[in-house]
Amino acid sequence: MKDLNGSSAVVDSLGVGAAALDGSAAYVLSDSGSPAVLAGALIWAQRNAAATLTLFCDSDADVVARLASYFDFDIEIRWARAGSEPPEQMPLPVVPPRPDDAEDLLAQLESHGLEIVLEDGSWRGEVLGLEVARIVRWPQESGGDGELHIEAGVGRFDRDAAAVMHQGESPSDALERATTIVGRHRFSGAGTHALSLLARPRWLRSTAIGDPARVGASELHAVQTTNPADNVRDAYPAAAAGTDADGSEVLVVFGAGVDLSLVPIGADTRELYARECKLRFVLPAGDALAPIRQLVDTLVKPAELIEIDPEWT
Repeated sequence: MKDLNGSSAVVDSLGVGAAALDGSAAYVLSDSGSPAVLAGALIWAQRNAAATLTLFCDSDADVVARLASYFDFDIEIRWARAGSEPPEQMPLPVVPPRPDDAEDLLAQLESHGLEIVLEDGSWRGEVLGLEVARIVRWPQESGGDGELHIEAGVGRFDRDAAAVMHQGESPSDALERATTIVGRHRFSGAGTHALSLLARPRWLRSTAIGDPARVGASELHAVQTTNPADNVRDAYPAAAAGTDADGSEVLVVFGAGVDLSLVPIGADTRELYARECKLRFVLPAGDALAPIRQLVDTLVKPAELIEIDPEWT
């Protein structure tokens, strides 16, 4: 097509929006802003040899503006609104404090062999990275007692369903039931099953925490990312912080499959915890595709991308 000045332009569709290339300038329009949208727009711009990228977002442009600052590329973020003004960067999120008075409940989770993870202000019990229980405060404003309780189940909807279907069941019995069901299908060499397909980045993290040398570290513990998962179905990136083999600080961010959000979320999470620490991305063998490597190479601060053999194969 031709623009108003008569120069050549290329127009494309990115699934969630539209893209146009005018000379060396790339323009992408999206109805929503997200880490994956930013990554996809940047990959498209680089693939078309663009020198600049302007990304218009109808929502969350302020978050995307912060994420864009981590890449060594001329990126401008603008609202897709009348006047199309640039957004102010959204500040980094605040990590919620750990709940008080959870020691006895944590001991119950540990007694069932569960991995204990604190993310987004909540304690969780996991089996190889898959949540099977959560310590939840029952709010008084909705009829609760204001105390912490263990709720068993794979994610919020399963916890709610279990509470209805197994009324009167003790927390210990509920934990045993949930752990047994998940354990039947989530183990080394489990193959393909609905329960082995869930939360695979977290499974990789669980493996690395148990054997940090696999990812070049000496010690790791789970931390939340700046974009924590709000359900167990989506394969959100998972993170662990700790000490590298040489004694320096390291943040390791795990992904699985083709997840373009991995690199922006990893860079953002490094800024949250330790801005100058090493950053390492870990993917299952065969998942480190060229677009992901390209995003890692474009970061302002260097990062490393490695592949490991996953336990589920």
